[in-house]
Amino acid sequence: MNRILKNIGMTLAIPVITYVFFLIACNLFGSDGFGVGSDFMTIVYTTLYTGMIALAMSYNLTCGRFDFSVGATILLAAIVGGNIVKENKLGSLALLVIVILIAALCGLISGIAYAALKIPPMVVSIGITMIYEAVALLFNRSKGVKMIGNSALVFSRPPYSILVVGIAVLLLIFLFNFTSFGYEWRMLRSGQKIAVEIGINEKRNAVLCYVIAGVLLGIAACMYLSKYGTVAPEVGLSSSSFFMSAFLPLFIGGAIEKYSDKNIGVLMGAFTQAVITSGFGKLGFSSSLQTVLNGVIVMAFLVYTSNSYKLVIRKLHKEKLGRAMAAAGR
Repeated sequence: MNRILKNIGMTLAIPVITYVFFLIACNLFGSDGFGVGSDFMTIVYTTLYTGMIALAMSYNLTCGRFDFSVGATILLAAIVGGNIVKENKLGSLALLVIVILIAALCGLISGIAYAALKIPPMVVSIGITMIYEAVALLFNRSKGVKMIGNSALVFSRPPYSILVVGIAVLLLIFLFNFTSFGYEWRMLRSGQKIAVEIGINEKRNAVLCYVIAGVLLGIAACMYLSKYGTVAPEVGLSSSSFFMSAFLPLFIGGAIEKYSDKNIGVLMGAFTQAVITSGFGKLGFSSSLQTVLNGVIVMAFLVYTSNSYKLVIRKLHKEKLGRAMAAAGR
């Protein structure tokens, strides 16, 4: 029981401390409205939306595959799927299914390209990104998609957003913890060369990871389209801006993972990121200053996680020294 309570406490520590810090700071500086009403709804949306992107990136990134096409996949799936739903006057369920299928297909293409071309994954993903951006630009004569006011756009608000993301996370927990695919993924994550040598098919596992990432990006695309009602194509690799906010949730999720599940840890990281963004906004910080501060926070957290093992070694050394001194005293 003590271990369970400790794990729950460590899982919630970072997001709770961050929320309390900004709540106090906003009250001290006279910034009302933090974490309540519309601001709370914005935090929920940002948590779920960023969490889906961060999870989509995490399954490939932890195995050494950086997928640059994350943003382009969101754009392409939203534009193509949104226009199909709009032209055929379909409902919200059709929007979700069609956009997810298109994003999953994009993930499948990215995975096959990685497995077949045998060149560094970042190089492959940059090429795929340029192709996806070009297709999104050509589709619908470069107009993107405009669905403002459409009744199918329900996935940016509860209960629809929470329901879809909740089901996705439960399936991910089962898939990556209780199946042979998840076991192989964990082996590849721990040591790809050794895993391949004992017979694990790295290419097959990678393709499936890309498809799963595509499904999550499809959910993110539905949420983004539902939030803003319009999506415009982007070129010149500018779609990379979609995943820039996902790095802090990735790092926080990695730190929390040993106390909980990776998927839950990333969502806690996404909530922390959403609270920080909302808190900076309520305190009146400019967008440029927010960008700088977010970068500093990410760098500080990365430095801490990269050197946290030293604290463990120091603690073990102190305990060992204490036992030695106690034995000598006796």
